[in-house]
Amino acid sequence: MKLRGRFTLTLALATLVPITLSAVIATHVFSTKLRETYLARRDHAGDAVAREIGRLDAIVHDAATSLASADHPFVGNLLIDLDKGDGNLVGEAPRQIREQAGPTMKGLSLDILTVTGPDDTVLVSPHYRARIGDPNPVPVVRQRAEATKGQPFFTRDSIWTGHTVETVLVVESAQVARYNRYSVAVMAGKRVTEDLLSLVRSAGIDTDARIVLPSGEVLLPPSSGEAGWNKLAKDPPIRVPMLGADRAPVAFVEVAVSDGGLDHLLFNITLTAALLALGALLVVILIGSLVARRTARDLDQLVEGSIAAARGDLDHRVPVRDTDEVGAVASAFNFMMADLKTSKEKLVIAERIAAWQEIARRLAHEIKNPLTPIQMAMDTLRKSYRKQHPDFGEILEESTTTVLEEADRLKRIVAEFSDFARMPKPELGRVDLNDVISSSLALYKETSPHIEAKLDPLLPELDGDKGQLNQVLLNLVENGRDALGTREDGRVTVSTKRGEASDRLTFVVEDNGPGVPSELKDKVFAPYFTTKITKGGTGLGLAIVHRIISDHGGRITVSDTPGGGARFTIELPLRNGQALLASRM
Repeated sequence: MKLRGRFTLTLALATLVPITLSAVIATHVFSTKLRETYLARRDHAGDAVAREIGRLDAIVHDAATSLASADHPFVGNLLIDLDKGDGNLVGEAPRQIREQAGPTMKGLSLDILTVTGPDDTVLVSPHYRARIGDPNPVPVVRQRAEATKGQPFFTRDSIWTGHTVETVLVVESAQVARYNRYSVAVMAGKRVTEDLLSLVRSAGIDTDARIVLPSGEVLLPPSSGEAGWNKLAKDPPIRVPMLGADRAPVAFVEVAVSDGGLDHLLFNITLTAALLALGALLVVILIGSLVARRTARDLDQLVEGSIAAARGDLDHRVPVRDTDEVGAVASAFNFMMADLKTSKEKLVIAERIAAWQEIARRLAHEIKNPLTPIQMAMDTLRKSYRKQHPDFGEILEESTTTVLEEADRLKRIVAEFSDFARMPKPELGRVDLNDVISSSLALYKETSPHIEAKLDPLLPELDGDKGQLNQVLLNLVENGRDALGTREDGRVTVSTKRGEASDRLTFVVEDNGPGVPSELKDKVFAPYFTTKITKGGTGLGLAIVHRIISDHGGRITVSDTPGGGARFTIELPLRNGQALLASRM
């Protein structure tokens, strides 16, 4: 990643982290507050139901307590009549009691009123007159009074509605009233109606209540209907039990409180925070990109200058726009380029002189070798002539033959030097290196040592001189064959592949011979350096290879194979003039 991208990314992350943390914290605080408010509303609704149930309990308990007193006009007169009748109601007493029961029940705002006598026979039941006179074999009222100690409880009881008997949910309180020798059991009750739920429902359209049995049967449906209830009751409804005489739930008041689309609201809040954070991030990225672009502009020009220097363009200069640190680096770069150009010119001159000195030394050595036998042959011929040697004719033939052979040798050396010095520049065209290698290696079929090709079938074409590349390949293959000699398991391998960088391709010529000694690796490409003097080598083969590869803009290196042989690795650019930077190898 470039400096511009790293700078922008760092700035974006440095901004995104606090923005994200702020958004997360704000969202968490807001969502927590909303959730707490929602839970408080649920608790408030549940408390309202509990208070209303408590109010019903108090009404019924107070009414039952008032009735279960000998001082109450209705129950007191009933007890007096029982005492007079020795435990029975006689004369007009039963009729009078029944006539007083209805007004008494209504006066206390009751829906249930049952009074049983000393023998637990139902004496009064204005809410369900059919029970009057019921022997009540199981003393329910008295038992409940004794079991509950007068505490209110919920139950389901029957009420005559004027047309039919209806079993309804009621809250009742049973107590015992005593006078002298006799006692009666009084049970007062109040019907549970919509009034119990109205307080909850009045809280708003997002709250509703219903009463259900433990079996799940709905006694009092919600005002919003089944569909509305399901919409409100996303969370489990609040259940307030309505306990019976045995303290087991007889029914439940279920309260559903809508969360007001809390999840959707929290989602919108989170989405809004995310969009704000994203918007802030985009703004920061835009600003960071502009700043980074301006900051990295001069650095990009320095990169261009470095690439130009790598390609050998030492006349390239980087514009200096500011006096800051980057400007100082640009100025230093320009100074370095000027210094490099001067140093390169001096180095080229020195290298040229050294090269010509080396070539002159090599030529002197090569020419000196044939001159010695020529001189000796002519000296022998002169001495033989002066002495009129009888075998002068034979000596003449031998001497002239030696002179002619050495002259041919001198002529060949001069021709090779001339060819090397006048080697033409490559005539570049689009070349398939695999085709060049395949056609060249066709000359070595059925030869020893074995020549093996490992060519990449997807190798791209490159700019090159087909003839010169063929010369490179043949020269390297012949060197490998000479190094292997008559070795039976000798093998020369030629392989091609796409370079690790997309601007080049690589081909390798290697053998499993003795390899190149370490101390000679730096000399093998020097002109007239050879290790095959006894075989007639001139030392120009690898120098020509190096020259051709250099003219193609590539590079050649020599190294050892894992088995100890020599490996020549050549990298060539796909396009002429494209520099092969060492940093991309």
